[in-house]
Amino acid sequence: MVAQATQPQYDPSRYEAKTQAIAQALLLATREKKNLFAQMRDQMRWDDKIMDFAMGNPGLKVQLFRFIDALPALRSKPEIARHLQEYLAVEAVELPTALKGLLNFSNPDSVPGQLAATTVAPAVETLAYRYISGDTIDKAIKAIERLRKDKLTFTMDLLGEAVITEAEAQAYLQHYLDLMAQLAQASQTWKPVDAIDRADDQPLPKVQVSVKLTAFYSQFDPLDAKGSQAGVSDRIRPLL
Repeated sequence: MVAQATQPQYDPSRYEAKTQAIAQALLLATREKKNLFAQMRDQMRWDDKIMDFAMGNPGLKVQLFRFIDALPALRSKPEIARHLQEYLAVEAVELPTALKGLLNFSNPDSVPGQLAATTVAPAVETLAYRYISGDTIDKAIKAIERLRKDKLTFTMDLLGEAVITEAEAQAYLQHYLDLMAQLAQASQTWKPVDAIDRADDQPLPKVQVSVKLTAFYSQFDPLDAKGSQAGVSDRIRPLL
């Protein structure tokens, strides 16, 4: 008796139809009150898993925070899906198997693309708010005041430091000036906390801000050290 091996017939249209059907069912589940992904997030904690993996993969960590920086400007699921692929599905980024599978779609406007946006974006937003104190200065101040109650100090910076025009650089500077003015005003009402407001019997500043010099000059170039220094210096003098 001879057993003859045969190659199974592959039907791309059937595979695509099955993929679309599964994605449709999962996407529908996300819109229900007791949706599937609410249960999955409770069980899997996507945000924890993404952060744990990112901490051991510098390439993913860099791209993840670049995506977080862009996320507030994205208005639709196809936009989110497209940016997810552009930031995370690149050779320099090592992805966990589950995340790699979610990003394996051909069209951001497809059901699998919407599924990726619906699943990953909320987890990334949850992750972001561990590091972002607020999307307005008022919200950030409330977060700072909670930290001070726990005897924790802070340094504040602003997202969006990737500037490509001088108008953007000037606007970024103005955002910092507004931030510093409002923080200084709010700090006048903060009760002293010796554990964080004094060291060696000397008072410490209650307000700290961090800046990225590249955000203040759109033509910043390491190969043009003198020109970059001059461009940045002109802009940061008001901060000092």
